[in-house]
Amino acid sequence: MASPKLASDPRRVGIVHVHSDYSHDGHDPLERLREVCIERGIGFVGLTDHAEDFDAGVFLRYQEHCARLSDDTVRLFPGLEFRFAGFPGLHLLALGLREWIAPTTPREFIESTPDIASLTMVAHPLLVRYHIPPEVANGIDMIEVWNAAYNTRYLPDPKAIMLLHGVRDHRPEVMGVAGLDQHDSRNDREVRVILHDALGDCLSSMRAGRFLNVGRTMSFDPTVPWSGRRLLFLRRARFILDGVERTQEWSATRWARRGTGRDRRLDRSQ
Repeated sequence: MASPKLASDPRRVGIVHVHSDYSHDGHDPLERLREVCIERGIGFVGLTDHAEDFDAGVFLRYQEHCARLSDDTVRLFPGLEFRFAGFPGLHLLALGLREWIAPTTPREFIESTPDIASLTMVAHPLLVRYHIPPEVANGIDMIEVWNAAYNTRYLPDPKAIMLLHGVRDHRPEVMGVAGLDQHDSRNDREVRVILHDALGDCLSSMRAGRFLNVGRTMSFDPTVPWSGRRLLFLRRARFILDGVERTQEWSATRWARRGTGRDRRLDRSQ
């Protein structure tokens, strides 16, 4: 299903899983992110900078920086992405984080965030082969079912959707979300979340499921109520798309090597 037009009210349009230059691999100062949002009709940003780049003092400055740049046009919600020793690939996001925390285990993260974060999320579950610890499944608010960096800008991740369905079997309040995983705003992968209304706190509305995930090729409800047949079709489409992307990457690498070889031959002939 093709994606609908974005909301006419930019306050309803958001992007989540976004890194600024507070992260070691982020390119955009918060001021630039605000400018980009205004240019693209985006009203709120769920930031998720890398927790390992912070301490309590840096986080306080980060909060104040976000607050200083936020108004009725663009709201920047501070948040962090946490990793844990002994849990390779497991990245947990705390969006709208109001206090500095430094959890060392997934359990500590789940236990410490309910009162100080607007929502929590499992990021790109393919990195943990779609297996998350029970304490995470029992305490998380959202699962990222479309990561525009890992799953491409065109299609969500059917296996992540299946993980969501499994978690929702015993916790129907858990929602599926589309995230940008953006580190450089020059590459807009065009995945958005659209709130049903512009009233109240954006992230609280998301946590309550009052939003739509929108991408280049489709839009879907945060419960992702797709049948097994549709998920099978999506898996096949992903297989084809992944094959095309691998071919493109191979071709680009081959041409780059050819160019390097020609340059070396020219250098030797001069």
